Amino acid sequence: MSIAEILDRRDYLEGKTEKLKILIDKRLCKACDICIEVCPHKVFRRSKIDEDGKFYPTPSDVEKCKNCGLCELTCPDFAITIFEEGKEDGC
Repeated sequence: MSIAEILDRRDYLEGKTEKLKILIDKRLCKACDICIEVCPHKVFRRSKIDEDGKFYPTPSDVEKCKNCGLCELTCPDFAITIFEEGKEDGC
């Protein structure tokens, strides 16, 4: 699935820079905040309450991301995907 196809689905939270794009699938995310706690560069913040009644993590400081992958690896729901520029299938 390409990035364009993913973004067309509109159920993702997105953060991006010229080199990276971080997507959080709201259908998979249970808003446990593990990604917020584990990120050594503090890329994620809690969002305002969503229409689902959840405070989803939002990749708000993507420019701080070093692409270490800890958020992807520790997410129990596999809701986070990091894409590098020029790569279509994630990291």
